[in-house]
Amino acid sequence: MSSAQQIEAQIRAERGARFASLNLPAEFIAPNYGGRSIVNIPASIVRLFGGQMHTAPLDPAILDGVSGGLSLSEGGGALARRVVLVIADALGYQRMVDALDDNPQNGFHALLRNGGQLTPLTSVFPSTTTAALTALWSGYTPAEHGLMGYTQFLRASSVRADMITFNPLATNRQGGEQLVAAGLQPEQFLPVPSLPQTLAQIEVPVYNLIEQPFVKSALSRVQIRGQRETRGFVTSSDMWTALRAWLEQRTAERALFVAYWSAVDTIAHSFGPSVDGLLAEVNNLAYSFEREFLNRLSPAARADTLFLLTADHGQMDTPLKSTVYLRDHPQLAARLLMAPTGDPRAAYLYCCNGETAAARAYIEERLPDRFVVLDSQTALSAGLFGAGQPAPETRYRIGDLILLARGPHRLWERNDPPKMLGLHGSLTPEEMLVPLLAARLD
Repeated sequence: MSSAQQIEAQIRAERGARFASLNLPAEFIAPNYGGRSIVNIPASIVRLFGGQMHTAPLDPAILDGVSGGLSLSEGGGALARRVVLVIADALGYQRMVDALDDNPQNGFHALLRNGGQLTPLTSVFPSTTTAALTALWSGYTPAEHGLMGYTQFLRASSVRADMITFNPLATNRQGGEQLVAAGLQPEQFLPVPSLPQTLAQIEVPVYNLIEQPFVKSALSRVQIRGQRETRGFVTSSDMWTALRAWLEQRTAERALFVAYWSAVDTIAHSFGPSVDGLLAEVNNLAYSFEREFLNRLSPAARADTLFLLTADHGQMDTPLKSTVYLRDHPQLAARLLMAPTGDPRAAYLYCCNGETAAARAYIEERLPDRFVVLDSQTALSAGLFGAGQPAPETRYRIGDLILLARGPHRLWERNDPPKMLGLHGSLTPEEMLVPLLAARLD
């Protein structure tokens, strides 16, 4: 059994070993916050630079096999001078494996041929961008950082809000980051420090590359605080050339360089994650990586540098015919205080007083093949959202019940019809397993 297969077997065992009390279906993948999750990547980066976090670092087997023997043992001092972290939004582990298997010329093979290692990790729960990217940009679990889904109930503003646009859902089409205009301060929204702020304590700067439309977005300002510099880019080739230039300009500097690419997520949402276009995009990303970045780096820029590529979550094919419309279940809707929040595949239900048991019974009797229902506070206590001290608002943002999609299903409560053919948020392998490609560049 290969190292990657061993890691995956340990990941799959976590559902029964750690979350048996939740009775999750056998097909679900539980988050592995103890060392095999994306939340452990920031903790490992801090450890590699000689610092400490309360979050566990990655399982030693994941990085110790990388050429150069990067140990995360206690007391070892600084173990890396520079780290490059690339986040490919929605690139699931199996899709990454498919891209490598289908194309021997894929540029990421260059790393695997020279001591690099590809292993699976889990996303966090919920497996959605707001929760997962915040975990990657902080090293704190969703329970701790409090960003609990694509949409969530904000008590301070008394609204159901879209956490990508920072608008009330009722007026989202008007645009304009209305909550920010109303006084919400993105830089103070999270109760935990960002990764750049944590690294600043050990004098390690962070340089951030992100697509131009996201440079000053409210979500970016929430997640990314304390970086030394942020630059916008346009295409993936632009990203690799800018990243190479930064490494060449700062060969003497201890630093973390982060780059984020969203095209895989956009393709998967629009056409589903199984389309050939998604693999084509991964191949394009890898081609530019090898030609514009890896092959052109000087020895000085490569020296003592660790390269990491991962994703925040994967995606599940969600054909429109698999949509469950809340309007078709008036007996359930009548028991809800307001429309669900969260994600279509991981919805939070706020029940009317005294109606929680009846709402749960309805789902379990009428929709057991399409959804799993959990008590929200029980899931929080069991650690599904992560260990550590929950953020003050976390328990208010997860409702009374959690509705987890099985297979390709989604819960749809809006008036406008659904359009996306790929979604994420739940605990299927497609959504939860993401790649970690790790390699020394020298």
